[in-house]
Amino acid sequence: MIKLRAFTLIELLVVIAIIAVLAALVFPVFLTAKAAVHQMGVGRVMGQNYTATTLYMSDHDDTFPLAMYHDGLRTVAWFGSQIEANEFDPNQGLIAPYRKGKLPKDPSLVAQPYFGDPTGIGYNWGVIGSDMHISGDYSDFPNCSGAAAPGQIENPSRTAVFATTAYYSVPWRDGDGQKYEFAFFDPMETWNGVPNLDFRHMGQVKMDNAKEEVTSTGHALILFADGNLKVAKEAQLKSEWFWRQTTP
Repeated sequence: MIKLRAFTLIELLVVIAIIAVLAALVFPVFLTAKAAVHQMGVGRVMGQNYTATTLYMSDHDDTFPLAMYHDGLRTVAWFGSQIEANEFDPNQGLIAPYRKGKLPKDPSLVAQPYFGDPTGIGYNWGVIGSDMHISGDYSDFPNCSGAAAPGQIENPSRTAVFATTAYYSVPWRDGDGQKYEFAFFDPMETWNGVPNLDFRHMGQVKMDNAKEEVTSTGHALILFADGNLKVAKEAQLKSEWFWRQTTP
């Protein structure tokens, strides 16, 4: 008859320590893999938006869709049409007729409803979806005009059209400290420490009250006018990516 020996306390503690070390090694890898899967999903949605945008342009004098306009009762935007104050119907957006079905939510986006949708993707509204950032005239906002044509984009491979976005209502500007869905982004020069690109993939974003800035360790996805998709940290961004040629 084989007699089994019981584990000593020291042996049990050693086993537990080994398991803890292995878990510490594996868990970050698991989180990174999960974030990478979410990132791939958002990249596919951006690709669908790009395809829908090119189809829209073929029906509208080879011009990008307007970022938004107000019809007197509601705001109609590239991504959806306003139903309630912070609710938009994605089936009534300007590029909706050219998209196939409902686009999936980005699981990495945890945000309150606002001026966007759960895909967490935004549009270069004042440079591509209008010329307001170029002219500096915002008097007719939210009625956008002067959307870009391909001939006005000097370098399509380095001109951002879509990106992962969010609005951070920061406390140091009397905000409520919440993160909101937001379907637009601006050039870097206008951020003043609070980007509306969202670097939520494969990292963390937080509102730093002490420094009065939004800091991040993650990546944003950016889709350029030639259909090229880039994954970048905030420190890797270039100002030129957010602008287009100003002459016809």
